Amino acid sequence: MSAILSVSQINRYIASKIKGDMRLKSISVKGEISNLNQNYNSGHIYFSLKDENSAIRCVMFSSNSRALKCDVKDSMTVVVLGSVDVYERGGAYQIIAVDIMPVGEGILSRQLDELKDKLSKKGYFKPESKKQIPQLPKKIGVVASLTSAALQDIINVISRRFPVVKLCVFNATVQGDAAAESIVKALKAADRYGVDTIILARGGGSAEDLNCFNSETVADAIFALNTPCISAVGHETDVTVCDMVADRRAPTPSAAAEIAVPEIYALYSVLERYKNRIFAVCHETIKSNENKVSVLYDKCLLLSPKLKLEMNTQRVLELKKRLHPLIESKLTMRSEKLLSLCASLEALSPLKVLSRGYALVEIDGSIISDADSLAKDDIVDITFSKGRRQAQII
Repeated sequence: MSAILSVSQINRYIASKIKGDMRLKSISVKGEISNLNQNYNSGHIYFSLKDENSAIRCVMFSSNSRALKCDVKDSMTVVVLGSVDVYERGGAYQIIAVDIMPVGEGILSRQLDELKDKLSKKGYFKPESKKQIPQLPKKIGVVASLTSAALQDIINVISRRFPVVKLCVFNATVQGDAAAESIVKALKAADRYGVDTIILARGGGSAEDLNCFNSETVADAIFALNTPCISAVGHETDVTVCDMVADRRAPTPSAAAEIAVPEIYALYSVLERYKNRIFAVCHETIKSNENKVSVLYDKCLLLSPKLKLEMNTQRVLELKKRLHPLIESKLTMRSEKLLSLCASLEALSPLKVLSRGYALVEIDGSIISDADSLAKDDIVDITFSKGRRQAQII
């Protein structure tokens, strides 16, 4: 029976073998970076290096990472210079990198660029194809994992900001090979349900974790939605195809909830301002119309036949009062003038002359003023002051 070894002994033995193999010293390994994690406090860089079939963990300590001449990121194809070592406590082997040299774009990056170019030609990214997010939604649909922190963040934010909205959750697998199909089904279900806005949400993760959100089938499903869609996938620095196709991109799930619903207390303030403005406008309108009615009422009074009759009656009475003295004055003046004319006429009257002993001689109605105009036997009429006689000329 062989000796019983401890785990530490086995790991130490394997480490000694690997460290003693000169072929694993100063090696160059080509692969694609994934699961990149840069610790900004320590300066260490942790990542995986993979090809189509395998992956190996790598670490670059701060003493070397600070001397890097390029920015490393997920999906980059690089050559890593270093050596293979064993982390005895975890029983895992890894490459201790001393330098990283890029050799071109990674496979995922190329595929992603090709997909973006294809979707762009189909018009998926055009601003005019984006739908407006409703300002006062009644129902919000959330496509997310039921157990995700992203869903809890959305629920908390919406409950605080706009508790009157109905929240409908559509469960979806958001990681792995089956994720794209699950997301598409959930999006279609939310669209059929008749929500006002759909939020597609997932928390942060590696490029591989978020790869399903760079799927063409998911992009097609988002573009075909009748309902406005907000994409909130990963961290603020993560930008997926879903973010680009969606009607609105949010940097985080919490931000998506803030975009989807208004702040209810802010709405109260807005409504209060609108109410005050409406009251002010109504009061001003009523006051203005009251003034118009008053003016029109006064005009109606001025144009009233009754008022005109009363005014004309009063005027007639006043004219009558003024006319009586004028008539009396005129009559007095005319009477006095008449008396004066009568006196003058009386003075010129032939009868007045006859009263002084004169007589008026007429023949056939013609007054005789010349005695030679009379012939013998003419019959004349003689008018005296008192009486009238005929006489014959002899």
